[in-house]
Amino acid sequence: MRSSLSQHTALPDWDESVDVAVIGSGGAGLTGAVIAARNGLATTVFEKAAVWGGTTALSGGAVWAPANRLQQEAGVADSIESAAAYLSDVVTDLGPATAPDRRMAYLTNAPRMVDALIEEGMRWRVDRQPDYLASAHAHRSRDLDPELFDLKRLGVWRRSMRRNPLPFAMTLNEIPDVGRAFSGFSSAATMARIIARQWMARALCRDPVGCGASLIAQLMNLVQRRSVKVHLSSPLRELVVVDGAVRGVVIEQFGTLRRVQTRAGVLLAGGGFAHARELRQRSQGVDGRLSSASPDDTGDLIEMATGLKAMTALMDQAWWATSFLYPGDVPGFFQWERALPYSLVVDSRGERFANESGDYDSFAKAMLERGIQTAWLILDARHRRRYAFGGMRPGKTPQAMFDSGFFLEAPTLPALAHLCNIEPAALTATVERFNAFADRGKDEDFGRGDKPYDRHWGDPTVRPNPNLARVARGPFLATRIHIGDLGTRGGLVTDSNARVLLQDSVPVQGLYAAGNCTAAVVGLAYPGPGVTLGPAMTFAYIAMQHAASNARSRAREPRAESFMPLERQVL
Repeated sequence: MRSSLSQHTALPDWDESVDVAVIGSGGAGLTGAVIAARNGLATTVFEKAAVWGGTTALSGGAVWAPANRLQQEAGVADSIESAAAYLSDVVTDLGPATAPDRRMAYLTNAPRMVDALIEEGMRWRVDRQPDYLASAHAHRSRDLDPELFDLKRLGVWRRSMRRNPLPFAMTLNEIPDVGRAFSGFSSAATMARIIARQWMARALCRDPVGCGASLIAQLMNLVQRRSVKVHLSSPLRELVVVDGAVRGVVIEQFGTLRRVQTRAGVLLAGGGFAHARELRQRSQGVDGRLSSASPDDTGDLIEMATGLKAMTALMDQAWWATSFLYPGDVPGFFQWERALPYSLVVDSRGERFANESGDYDSFAKAMLERGIQTAWLILDARHRRRYAFGGMRPGKTPQAMFDSGFFLEAPTLPALAHLCNIEPAALTATVERFNAFADRGKDEDFGRGDKPYDRHWGDPTVRPNPNLARVARGPFLATRIHIGDLGTRGGLVTDSNARVLLQDSVPVQGLYAAGNCTAAVVGLAYPGPGVTLGPAMTFAYIAMQHAASNARSRAREPRAESFMPLERQVL
């Protein structure tokens, strides 16, 4: 059953009444639910999937929240003014989504959101990962890293959580060392700690998780502590609109429609349209099959609200990323594999085209701008021997990876070029030029290893540049790189109070939105780790603070003796 637009002349008899209905159980939705309940609003979460957690549960879980208290406690100097100046530098596409008042609403409320969740019981630490676009002289770590969380604390809710198939519980801070594996003392010590910690957890019958799984599990724990109801398998079917204001929702549960009155508002937080094949083809020219977003990210809320003539922006954009396609056509996001030394990336002509150690969004955009559908990651034998690759241990490459064609292997670069349908002379010339840069420790073409972000993912045992080493020792490997994404970044435009705007810029009363169903406040830029979840959670916080303030104001107003609805529209 799909959502539809229809006209009615009278309100239905409500099956139940709440202050706030939250649509979606990802980072934005559960944050909004916690903040609404914290403000005394009776809140219910409705999730269309049979599992909760959304794309957040599958993510790294970073939250970009400049000038927060944990930064200060860790001695990381930052300020809202500094973050605002950085965004002014990198956010160059000005429009309704990136309006200055929206950006400042985000920056001023992000530390407040962090404070509120910490007071509720959230546990974070400061991540060491630098801003993606910062220069060598503007190194900042502005994102928060969820501490490990034992899922057994969730009780029965543990069984219905969307699970990320990571073999170990780890934090964001530990991931670069996991990629480096046993290449140095620091990385070896981190690996030993992770393995020992996992063994101890099993011995104690615990189920620890980190990254996005920890973030969403902690939020669910806070939701349950606030006694917020969460209904799974409960898709939104209609928005009940009376005289221009949203007054309720219609939810489908087990084939039955339930009419829920919302006294303070509705928060749309059900994700973007990463897997809405037709919409993505129409808007972006891709089908979304390489997206790392939740498979339930199908654009329902965006299509529903656009029927209300809501304003949209950035519908042609995504949080672009690089992906592998593992055997069985399983997409997989990656970062360290191309950032580490003893490797380079070339196009079908055998030419480099970007900084291989740069952030995933910038690298994928370089592929898009060059019209590259598939690139090749070329590996020296030392890369596979020293480093992890996806879930593969150093030096341990399953034969299935060769049999499936995921890896191509050859004893020489010209032979590898033949396998990749690349002109051997072109690849050889590119590698010779690259190796000369590696010898000097300076990439004169693309600046690989110049930025703090590059070096964060490099190998400090390789000098003078932790991201550059010769590709000269066989056997050589090649694997295809595809353009993927972490989700879409276009959608509904909201104001600085997170209210959905109509095409004439008038806010819809009682309708809020946050997360990937909204147009990104950073526009086309990707300033740093967690700049998807940071704004999502912050605008959910803003929305529920605004809804609570309005509810308190209405409670102080004298009640009218009667109310006759002029019109009801159902979307």
